[in-house]
Amino acid sequence: MPMTYDHREHAGNAGDLWKHFLLSEAAAYLLSISDPLVYAESHVGYPEYRLAPDGEWRGGIGRCWHARSWIKSPYFAVLEEMNADRLLRYPGSAQIVLRLGRALSRRVLAELWDVSEDVEKSWSSCPDAHFHLGDGFAGVMNLLKRSEPGLLLIDPPYPEDHERAIELLKEAEDRGWVAMSWHIMDSLSFPECVELHPLVFHDAGLEGGRWMGCIVAVSSDDASLRRRLRLRAEEFRSALRSLAAGERVV
Repeated sequence: MPMTYDHREHAGNAGDLWKHFLLSEAAAYLLSISDPLVYAESHVGYPEYRLAPDGEWRGGIGRCWHARSWIKSPYFAVLEEMNADRLLRYPGSAQIVLRLGRALSRRVLAELWDVSEDVEKSWSSCPDAHFHLGDGFAGVMNLLKRSEPGLLLIDPPYPEDHERAIELLKEAEDRGWVAMSWHIMDSLSFPECVELHPLVFHDAGLEGGRWMGCIVAVSSDDASLRRRLRLRAEEFRSALRSLAAGERVV
């Protein structure tokens, strides 16, 4: 069995905040025009996480949770559904898409991969998800060849997986999928065919530990979706900068 990565201590951190905000925007858009929506995730993790009092989430979602009523987004709508007032539970990426599908009365056909048997067990009670125990890069590549296009999230757990993630991103676009890939901001190269949505944590008032920021790379031939993501990304960056400066988000 390959070495596994456990995301529990990182749930809700600055990288999750950016990744899940953009994922929710893309999912909400596609769910408005697709029923059912095929959703695939190469490295899924648990359906949800219990947030520890001293967890990394305090430097991520914890920095803007109080401003959720000012920042309208399907991302915050999902979090509010899971948490009445106090932030205690945090959804994994696939759970965000599944919950949005239910909220919009649209079907989501989720195809999820991970190499952890514990993660496999955590998805056993979710009838909406088809979990595959194994290599997500190979599994998703095979799915792309036999499935109708949908939404793909590639979230490789290790920086050395960058090249495999980009290969999958390009293959997905060639086959008509909307594909998103999350990366730590580093000296990485990306093909010209993808749009990059970077977030510098310090500029946004977030705490990213030893990492300067992160990037969500998006490939899609849907011009309307690309415009929506550019607009919403800049609006969210601006809102985070205003919060960091002690200003009210308007």
